[in-house]
Amino acid sequence: MKKWKRLLAGMMAGLMSAALVSCSGGGDADEYVVLEEDLGSEVYAIGFRPEDVALATEVQRILDEMVADGTTKEISEKWFGTDLIINDLDYPAEKEVSAGDTSLEDLKERGEFVIGLDDSFPPMGFRDEENEIVGVDIDLAMEVSERLGVTFRAQPINWDSKEMELANGNIDCIWNGMTVTDERKEAMYLSKPYLNNRQVVIVKASSGIESLDDLAGKIVGLQKGSSAEQALADSAVAGEVASVQTYDDNVAAFMDLQNGRVDAFLVDEVAGNYIIANQGETK
Repeated sequence: MKKWKRLLAGMMAGLMSAALVSCSGGGDADEYVVLEEDLGSEVYAIGFRPEDVALATEVQRILDEMVADGTTKEISEKWFGTDLIINDLDYPAEKEVSAGDTSLEDLKERGEFVIGLDDSFPPMGFRDEENEIVGVDIDLAMEVSERLGVTFRAQPINWDSKEMELANGNIDCIWNGMTVTDERKEAMYLSKPYLNNRQVVIVKASSGIESLDDLAGKIVGLQKGSSAEQALADSAVAGEVASVQTYDDNVAAFMDLQNGRVDAFLVDEVAGNYIIANQGETK
């Protein structure tokens, strides 16, 4: 039996185990499905420099306050249609603020909170039809900035170089649907997780691909430096695929699925569902 269930356009990860929508490209409509089998569940967190615990702690305090007063619920419902923000998990690795940590004071003195993001990762952070950067994480970070008493700036970065951008001081944090991994726990100080997610596989309904085993001999596409890349590498099917095509962003990978250049698209479910529902048209 086919391991697919129908996707309700606009529904998000964690609310469904599979998805189905139609996308038109000027000819016959293509239907896309999310396989019921996934490549693993995960959670999103915000990444700060390891030494910037004071700043991270204050941002977390404000987020907790926003959960309590209903602000995060409003933002989540705006983008997801329901409240998906979580606030009941511990820090991946909690630290105490050191005596010499002036990260919060320095930011307030500078007067600007700069978040690093991939600006083509809907619905967490992406460009709308006016070329403005919008999304779930943008709304959350803008509200945090206002409560910090500073201005907000979204700084697009190469996702594959995000750790370097953070370490070099070009951004204050990475806030863009970033999955918690052991490597990232070592490289930065992470906030409490705020959203659940899965790594999923999207294919055309007509592809005949119904399970992860069916990816054997197929060409798969994914974003370079993403958690999908590591999830595939850790999976049993990693050595069975014909090849892996990497892209700078997820929308480009989806476009190649539409055009038949790849057989499957590996992606965070929250992004994949949004991209399919909007036919990849995020700009």
